[in-house]
Amino acid sequence: MRTLLDSLYIAWIIGTKDIVDALKNKVTIVSILIMVGMVVFFFWFGTWRPFDQNVTVVVYDEGHTSLTINTAKLANGATYEFREASSLPEMQTKMAHQTLGLVLPADLDRSLTSGATPTLQGYVFWVDRMKVAQLEAKYTQAFSEILGQPVRVVIGRNIVIPQAGVGGMQATVAEQLIYFVFSVALFVIPHLMVEERRTKTLDALLTSPASPGQVVLGKALAGFFYVLIVGGLALALNWAFIVHWGLALIAFMGYALFAVGLALVLGSWIKSPQQLAIGTLVLLPLLVVPPLFFMEPAVRASIRAILRWFPSAALASLFRFSCSTGVSAAQIWSNVAVAAASIAAVFGLVIWKVRQSDR
Repeated sequence: MRTLLDSLYIAWIIGTKDIVDALKNKVTIVSILIMVGMVVFFFWFGTWRPFDQNVTVVVYDEGHTSLTINTAKLANGATYEFREASSLPEMQTKMAHQTLGLVLPADLDRSLTSGATPTLQGYVFWVDRMKVAQLEAKYTQAFSEILGQPVRVVIGRNIVIPQAGVGGMQATVAEQLIYFVFSVALFVIPHLMVEERRTKTLDALLTSPASPGQVVLGKALAGFFYVLIVGGLALALNWAFIVHWGLALIAFMGYALFAVGLALVLGSWIKSPQQLAIGTLVLLPLLVVPPLFFMEPAVRASIRAILRWFPSAALASLFRFSCSTGVSAAQIWSNVAVAAASIAAVFGLVIWKVRQSDR
């Protein structure tokens, strides 16, 4: 126990040194600030979208009413477009990329003719569960204007949790998290290691009593600190998408560990800023593209079978599962296995490289 505590203390000293060095480095600070700005921008652009007043509604008409509205323009400038569904399950499936699901009751025509106030059942996604009262008021006003007489839209507990195999904003969030975490790791950690080579501080560290494992652990702690600033912010902003927090945290830890390990591998081999720029430009697309295609439902099964072995695709799937329902244990554990094996491989490679340098 004493030896373990000493090793952790040495790793902590190395990690805090790297964190302080990063705070003194203008390139690192600029990179982190740019990534933080991108996280906030993509959240604002993709989730808030205050400039977008278009609403797409998937409609399930229980009684085949006489309404034939395809598009409606409201007085406030909002545009409502309508898509048909033949059943309630189909409506919920088609809501993957839409804003609202709406069930028209069988007696809607009779209610409108008699001047009564009909009740329309609305369905929204899990991410909007905290805004039900606000959305009920918004859609009640909108559909009263569209139909030309008072109606009432009730959402209540009609909250739709996305299915794991269906695309949507939750898949986009998983892809963005991959990009943010790997970008900050690959831009910051290898650059600091290149600077250590230039200033000879890495040579001094390797000739110190610290073991290669302690050196790697210290640098991993520092790298996790950088990743936590950017990736943690993205996770915090998109908290409303998460259904299973335990799985989300496992996925995020996998993101962070694999990104840090891969960045340490890159930093161990790179010897100049020029090589670092080329290596980053080659690696980043290889990390971001596989999950993008893997989570696309239209991709062929044979291609998906290959992409599922990419660590970034496995990690993105785990995070998407945390924002979904209908996931089997086999799906979760197969992706956990791919991620764990990849993390072990990159850190094993880093420790081997540091030992070679130590010799």
